[in-house]
Amino acid sequence: MKITFLILLLGLSAAGQLAQAQASHDIAEARNLYAQANRPPQEITLRANLKAQGSGFFGDGSMQPGALRTFDGRYRPVPGLRYHAGLRLLEAQDSINTDSTHLWPVGSLRGFDLGEPGDAKPPRRFRPRLVKEGSAGQRREFVEVLTAVDAGPLLLAWLYTSGADAVAGRLSMAPLLLVGAGNDPGEPLRSLEPSRSSVQRLFGNRADAINAYAMTKQLVYDSPADVARMIDYFNRLAVVK
Repeated sequence: MKITFLILLLGLSAAGQLAQAQASHDIAEARNLYAQANRPPQEITLRANLKAQGSGFFGDGSMQPGALRTFDGRYRPVPGLRYHAGLRLLEAQDSINTDSTHLWPVGSLRGFDLGEPGDAKPPRRFRPRLVKEGSAGQRREFVEVLTAVDAGPLLLAWLYTSGADAVAGRLSMAPLLLVGAGNDPGEPLRSLEPSRSSVQRLFGNRADAINAYAMTKQLVYDSPADVARMIDYFNRLAVVK
């Protein structure tokens, strides 16, 4: 019994050390990406590309209040930021000198929020995730999270760079709906058709329970907002199990 307990402790210790090592690696990589994006020659190229874009921004391209979520766990409100989805690049105003901006490519942040807590509409949450479209390889993108939590058993999100020409800064005509494991960043999100059959397959043996919930709340399967509510309910059931 004592030997088993000791092995369990050693296993937990090793897992903790691996997690700590991964976190340190993520922070170092994020700082390196940020540093490269904000010094020549890469900074000059990125800012020239941003200046040349008349479209491809999320929204109208104007600065909006928001917050950065860095890999060291900090939540950093900023007076203004804007996201160019075509270039996969976030530009954020300096908190002290608003005439100055900083560039944040995918991988340099744990995410960002557009909007402020307490507003009539909740902030829109963007997080970096691996995505896979069709037979194409995996890539890391900022996706807009639609589910209530970022790291639940299932995560539903919009991808705004589906079919995008990143060099030209152009976007596809419509975003792509993605789904996947929210608690496994190494598992890529994949496209989801908002239909009854496709959505119910996500829920396995809980499909009937989720369908009953959807009928009670008058939710429909072809509405991404309603599908997000179904997944939120599924996530609550899955956590309580």
